[in-house]
Amino acid sequence: MESVVCFDEVVSPDFEEVSALMRANWAPPCWVYEPDLLTMHILRPTADPSMAVGLRATNGDLASYLAFVPLRLRVGGRLYRGVFGSFFTVSGRYRRHRLSDRQQGLMLDRARDQGYELYVAVTVAGTPANQTVARAFAARGLTVQSVRNFRYLAGVPAIVGARLGAGDPGRVRRYELSDAPAAFTLLSACTAEAPLAKVVEREDVDFLLRLRPRVTTYVYEADGEVLGLVSLSLLPVLSERVGMNAYVEAFAVARLEPAARAAFVDTVLHAALAQGAEAVMVPDTGCADLEVFRRLGFRAAPRKLRLLLGALRPDIMGLPETVDGFCLDVF
Repeated sequence: MESVVCFDEVVSPDFEEVSALMRANWAPPCWVYEPDLLTMHILRPTADPSMAVGLRATNGDLASYLAFVPLRLRVGGRLYRGVFGSFFTVSGRYRRHRLSDRQQGLMLDRARDQGYELYVAVTVAGTPANQTVARAFAARGLTVQSVRNFRYLAGVPAIVGARLGAGDPGRVRRYELSDAPAAFTLLSACTAEAPLAKVVEREDVDFLLRLRPRVTTYVYEADGEVLGLVSLSLLPVLSERVGMNAYVEAFAVARLEPAARAAFVDTVLHAALAQGAEAVMVPDTGCADLEVFRRLGFRAAPRKLRLLLGALRPDIMGLPETVDGFCLDVF
């Protein structure tokens, strides 16, 4: 007779254990989910590691995991306490125990109990996670919907490298701690006009741009003033083999004239390719003008993504059914 398996909640499980769960169960192409990737997003200063929870089986296995990363959201000009759901994983060994529904449900309940108001997440179109989230909301008398479909723009060295100009290395340098005030202003300006955007928290800025593992940030400086900012994360990706991709995490260049913007991007991409990036990925969220990348041969990646938005209380009304663009970290 098969023994009964029970599951207990485990708050903020060790990242090594979470990493092993993800690497064993995510199908390529995907990130190689190393612990420092989780640190990048879950351990920023204004985050709350207690909102990263798993289910552990009686035999000690970590069977599932989901992180809700807190953030303030501005939607339609109004501020909300929100959570960004990510890193959802269920071990194939335990899928028959319906852990997907239980894991999503317990995190929604946890978020509601702590007073969070909105839920956002990015999912791959057509995957079961979309139905799992919808069921969890419906079971609580709530609704969640996809408000925007989007893709990454992808550039590969063979094409991009041949089109890059010399750049402007004399005006481009690495971000330093003293740049934090200017960076905060630039990033806040990027989010100010978006119909759905995160609120940039001042205390997070230096962590996001300098202290996070695998992230390098470049600034464009002229006459002693920082006018532009681009941050890249260099992450291993599992496809047919393990390669290295560069992801554009922040892109704040609105103050730069077109020629300066192009030179800045050329300089940053030269650096990314020199570090061994086999592709450079830019999320096309509709929040920034990405023509400078398209001119370099970047094209839409095949995988279609969906931005989900849902209210965590039934009295929150008037959320948009679609948005023209959004300004969020995509992870």
